[in-house]
Parts: sequence; C-alpha cells; structure tokens
Amino acid sequence: MDNQLGVYYAFLASSDEVNWLDCLRRARAAGLDILEMSAPKLRLVCDQSRREIAARAADLGMQLTFATALTLETDVSDPSPAIRMAGIKRLREDIQLVRSMGGTALGGILTGVGKHFSPGVELTRDEAVDRAISSLREAAKTAEDEGVTLCVEVVNRFESPLVNTCLEGLRVAEAVDSPALGVHLDTFHMNIEEANIGNAIRTAGKHLVHFHACENNRALPPQGHINWNEVFEALQAIDYQGPIVMEALPGPYGSVAGRLNIWRKLSQDVDGELTTAVSFLRERMEDTYGI
Repeated sequence: MDNQLGVYYAFLASSDEVNWLDCLRRARAAGLDILEMSAPKLRLVCDQSRREIAARAADLGMQLTFATALTLETDVSDPSPAIRMAGIKRLREDIQLVRSMGGTALGGILTGVGKHFSPGVELTRDEAVDRAISSLREAAKTAEDEGVTLCVEVVNRFESPLVNTCLEGLRVAEAVDSPALGVHLDTFHMNIEEANIGNAIRTAGKHLVHFHACENNRALPPQGHINWNEVFEALQAIDYQGPIVMEALPGPYGSVAGRLNIWRKLSQDVDGELTTAVSFLRERMEDTYGI
C-alpha cells in the first residue's frame, strides 16, 4: 500500500483562530502528504488568504482535503423543501471552495446535522435519509462537474441518528449512484458501531473513498486498542488507494471541547507524537502484516 497520509487540522491548532500556514508546515515536517481543513472556517477567510494557503500547500507538495458541517438551516434531510434547498446550495458552495483551493474531497456528516436528535427520529430516520439522498443527488452533480469527491461519513449514534454503520453508508452511496460520492469510514466511529471493523471495511469495498485512522479514544495511532493489523489487512484486501487521514484531537481548546466532546488532554507532545504516528502507519502500509 502507498496511500497518502494526512492529519485533521484541529490536531495542530491551539485555538479557534487557526494558523493554516503553520499547520501545513508542521504536517509536512511530520512526514504527511495531506492536511484536512474545515470548509466552514475557510468560508470566513478572504479570497486572497485562501489563495495564499493553497499556494503554500502546493509549494510544500501537500494535498488538501476538506470537511464540512450542515446546520439546522441547511439540513439536507429536513422535511422542509426550502431548508433542503439551502443545504444543497451550501454543499455546492463548499464544493466550489474546495475546487478553488485545489482540493479533491469534501467529507463530514453530509446527510444531516451533527448532534441533532429530533423527537421520534428513531421512527422517521429512514424517511430522513431518503430526503438526504435526493439532496445529495443534486449536490453530486456539482461535485462531478468540479472534480471533487463527496465523502459521506459514517458516524456513531452519539453524533448522528441517521448513518451509523457501513451498510447504512452504502445505502446512501448506492442510491445516489454518482462517481463523485462514496463512503467515508472512521475507526473511532467503527469501534463503537461495527461488530467487526475489518468486515465493515471489506463491505464498503469499491465505495470506500475516504478513511479516518484514529484510536478508540480519539488519540493518534497506536495509542489505544484499535487492531491496526486488522484494519490494514482489510484495506489491502479491497485495494483501497484513497487518503488515510488521522482525525485525532490533542485536547480541549476553543469550540473543539463542546463540538467534539474532548474534555481532557490526549496528547502531551503534539508534533513528536504525530511524527511517531506517521512512522507507525507507514510501517503498517509497507509491511505485508505477516498475512
């Protein structure tokens, strides 16, 4: 395996005021190929600054991937046609932002709003996912035109009631039926929801377009109990060639604590531990795992 490795920007940030150029520099110094960025945060940055960030990434030979988040006003699964339309518009704008910065992928909870649990959703979740599918079909047309891949993240039940398992993610990908949309799996979430992580990866197969590698406690690999041999054996079995990004978090700061439920320090030496994690993952990719 020779996948590009990356890190989520929040692991390298220390406040909500992100120094993107510093994040790029430190990610490259750790031996990474990708910085995963926040589309909502970059919407707040002027065009000139976004161009400078993209140019610096190109200078460093870094690829950019992006995550986004829908709101109650832009929920593509909402019963209101006007709100769904606003969600489609938001996704189209984010796709264009990604493309303008030379990015290749836009992920996140694309089927609805994170941590939004409306009363009775356990009885109506299938209908909500159907509405999201219709919305994502429209957004995927823009993604096809712009050469961006939409990555539908499968997240645990505490972050969304809609798409919690690989099979549920596949339902969305197969129904949208676009070459610009696929499934995004994350070991942190799979550790909670899947009976077997390796089997879930194999089930995703060709539909797997983005992968997050982090521990059961949201620390860096290998600082937890995820079975990385199982993970990489499965990725190798399906010939996965897409990005592998560490969406680990170092500890609470700014809005990260409340948004992502990070209440304690998870990393004592951010840059040193990141370099170690990169070496660990590269060894797993280079090794045949004795299988």
